[in-house]
Amino acid sequence: MAKNVRMGEAAHPWGADGNSLWHGGQDDAAPPAPVPGKVDGRLARSRRTRAAVLDALIALLEEGEFKPPAKVIAERSGVSTRSVFQHFPDLETLFTAAVAHGVERYSPLVQPIGPDQPLKARVGALVRQRFALFEKAGNVYWAGQIAAPLSDTLCQTFARVEYALRIQIEVTFQPELSGLRKPQREARVARLAAFTGFHAWYALRRVEGVGESAAKAAMAETFTALLPE
Repeated sequence: MAKNVRMGEAAHPWGADGNSLWHGGQDDAAPPAPVPGKVDGRLARSRRTRAAVLDALIALLEEGEFKPPAKVIAERSGVSTRSVFQHFPDLETLFTAAVAHGVERYSPLVQPIGPDQPLKARVGALVRQRFALFEKAGNVYWAGQIAAPLSDTLCQTFARVEYALRIQIEVTFQPELSGLRKPQREARVARLAAFTGFHAWYALRRVEGVGESAAKAAMAETFTALLPE
């Protein structure tokens, strides 16, 4: 399958020269060999450096910079380019870590919605949460989606995210869904998830250019129409 193709081959999602662009044409990108006797304190520094690089990349992605070279990320994160290469020798490693870091960062934007609230209030709360999530994390999500077909790890990460968002729908709208048999319920939840997922938001906001308020209203209308009466 396509996702078994490795980064750097012709099918590279950033182009055949993706990793070359990442390294900025440098030939000395390989990390230095570890020096015996200098282990103390390295782990803490390594974690700080890794987090700083990922924070810098996510900030650049949020700003719309989808292919920042290592030099730009290093400048934003305040570390050396060699340190960036040491932690992330290629783009697959980088984007896999960035998406995982982003999932942790954005997860507080998805909160439980009580199923005892009126239906309109629940629909509104879910749509507001999804827009808050995607307006903030949309570029990070999209960058990960570009790379996902060639990375099993990214595919698994996105599968977990989508699963969590489906579970939120099942719990939030349990009163409306409980009367359906399992196959019908699963099919309905899949449709509801599709119309409140990233691609629905992307189509409304980025493809069609619909304003945020109007896009929220459109999503809420479609979502309500799909719920069992």
